Amino acid sequence: MKEKTTPAESASRVCYETMEAHARSCIQRWLQELLEAEVSEFLGRARSQRRAELEEPRAGYRNGYGKPRKVALTAGTITVRRPRIRNLEQRFESRVLPLYPERG
Repeated sequence: MKEKTTPAESASRVCYETMEAHARSCIQRWLQELLEAEVSEFLGRARSQRRAELEEPRAGYRNGYGKPRKVALTAGTITVRRPRIRNLEQRFESRVLPLYPERG
């Protein structure tokens, strides 16, 4: 009797793709948290903290997120959303993710 064999992907290939996807998701989450921390530092308060609780409230408030932006990495592309801030005297410029990507 003949033994049936089916072509199967190697286990190391599947494991590598899983690890790569996990690494991309961790980097995406880290970058999103970094953007949130940058906005919190700029406004001088945490995400849900009210201005009345502060000694010296700063102008501006969070207003959702901008359009999703793609960031190219060596492991692939990730998508992050830049937090928006309204009612500012000066424009907020993110050091992590500039408003418009530079064209080379």
